[in-house]
Amino acid sequence: MNKVKVGITGIGSVVGQAVIKSILHSNLHKMISMVGFDYFKDTIGSFWVEKSFLLPDCLKKEIAIEMWVDKIIEYIKLENIKFLLVSLDFELRLIAKYKELIESKTQCRVLISDMRVIEIADDKYLTYKFLKGGGLYYPKTLLLEELDREKIDFPCIVKPRFGSRSRDIFIVNNIRELKYRLGLVNQPIIQELIGSSHDEYTCGIIYLEDSIKGMIALRRELKDGNTLTAYFIKDIPGIIYDYLYRIATRLKPFGACNFQLRIDGQNIPKVFEINARHSGTTYIRALFGFNEVEYILAYFLGYKVENFKLKEGVVKRYYEEMFIKSEKLKIIR
Repeated sequence: MNKVKVGITGIGSVVGQAVIKSILHSNLHKMISMVGFDYFKDTIGSFWVEKSFLLPDCLKKEIAIEMWVDKIIEYIKLENIKFLLVSLDFELRLIAKYKELIESKTQCRVLISDMRVIEIADDKYLTYKFLKGGGLYYPKTLLLEELDREKIDFPCIVKPRFGSRSRDIFIVNNIRELKYRLGLVNQPIIQELIGSSHDEYTCGIIYLEDSIKGMIALRRELKDGNTLTAYFIKDIPGIIYDYLYRIATRLKPFGACNFQLRIDGQNIPKVFEINARHSGTTYIRALFGFNEVEYILAYFLGYKVENFKLKEGVVKRYYEEMFIKSEKLKIIR
């Protein structure tokens, strides 16, 4: 049986690894051949896929975007890749811009949201404007230049307007701290502090053909900005799922989308970050019975997709090691 080839970018990233593990632990794993893409040799994900390729680092000034596009098209055609999954934030705008070109030059379907969705998700101020404009619960958010005419309560959060790597995020308690932290953050926003760390959720949805195919909300605990422990119970407050439904049906992403939210002191959920892609908790969701990667691939392959059978429990994240023979360190082209 010829296997379906699936391309995965950023196989060394937490997101890329989560996508790979979701496929390996799915009912589709025997009929899929994974082809990885990255910017560094010998990342751990490269040893979990059948073949890997290095892409030109288009974040470097000397590397033309056109070179990157030409290379990924070349590799997709060479390997006859049928589906492309995107794991890295900086690739989202790039691939969305050239999606039609990539698909027209290859037999590959690029599973990514459109530019409108990506721009709303990538820009936390636009996320706030989108929520507010849609009559949805939102965290009060200000740009630096808005501080003179609008008031923000302390404590509040200072963080970068763009990106989602949990870096340069600070809780500030007074105006002196605020001024100091604003000088440390590139393109900062000031945002209300929502609830506490005990009230934080990471949520996944699948949105295809103008409808939600599934969603799950996990309460989580963080360490260094990443989910360390996730909890799922079936009687999570219904207001969270109602809220996610309203956001998703207005945003209209394509495929997988991740929402991070907290519950405030009035038991109101407020999304503070959207990832218009699979996320680092993709495989964690799969362990609870919500394998979004498997569902989306099965959907486009024309296989019957079953309703999710979710399991209550806890997922703990931990480090593990893998021995690699020295001769295998040359597998990346």
